[in-house]
Amino acid sequence: MTSRHAEGGVVLVNVLVVLAIAGGLLVLLIANEDAAVDRVSRSADASIAEQIALGAEASVIDALRRDMDEAPDVDHLNEPWAQRVVQEAVELPTGTFSVSVADLQAKYDINQLAVLTAGSQDFARRLMIALDQPADLADQIGRILRAIGGVKQLDDLAAFGIPQAALDAMAPYVTALPIEGTINLNTVTPSLLAVMLQNDAHAQQIVRIREGQGEVTIAALRDAGILRPQNSGFTSDVYAVTVLAEAGRAKSALQTVLVRRDDLGRKSVDVLERRYLYDTPKPHSE
Repeated sequence: MTSRHAEGGVVLVNVLVVLAIAGGLLVLLIANEDAAVDRVSRSADASIAEQIALGAEASVIDALRRDMDEAPDVDHLNEPWAQRVVQEAVELPTGTFSVSVADLQAKYDINQLAVLTAGSQDFARRLMIALDQPADLADQIGRILRAIGGVKQLDDLAAFGIPQAALDAMAPYVTALPIEGTINLNTVTPSLLAVMLQNDAHAQQIVRIREGQGEVTIAALRDAGILRPQNSGFTSDVYAVTVLAEAGRAKSALQTVLVRRDDLGRKSVDVLERRYLYDTPKPHSE
């Protein structure tokens, strides 16, 4: 091959390399643009889902605040405020949406053991026995709480040597409240109610009253010949709210703990804890 032919071949190879690089860059730019659009779309969907969840949370806060004026002497999930905000899963134009509310005062507040009284210690021991746990576990937890002053969550006790299996057994019936509060007779589970009353027949009778009348009152207990158990009441001020919202390909779960307060006549509903759980699919290019 002559030198001219050799040079022509080199030039052709160089041109092909440049074209290949240019083509590769074009493909890369297109792919990056698609990925960028996909990321923006996913971010927009997540933002919409978050705003839907926050709007639902605001509705629950407003309903709980109004209930402090409209029905301050009783709390249960059959009240108008609850019927307005609790929402079973439905399909909106954006996707599935639901709102659930749980009364945290339906459970026993473990932080009550931070103050030693004969009544609280006796009840805690009976509860441990009912949960197939050693009775002296209540004494151990009481000593821990009196030393540290209380816990934010029941599982925090694991760091102080309380077995996780015991905490798991307690979880359906025991919580850790951020404020002092009694167990609400309108929402407490029948099994925990039986431990409180030490009388299965009376516990079942209260459940029938709740189902028949929609709520339990002190008058209803008096008519049934049942004494109100220690550490019980008819109202609640601590609630857990879970909002599930979808928008496009984004799913958002908002979990909020709300606390109602009435400090010297100043009534409020405060967000104690707010947590987001996102489930957003990966971009197509990943």
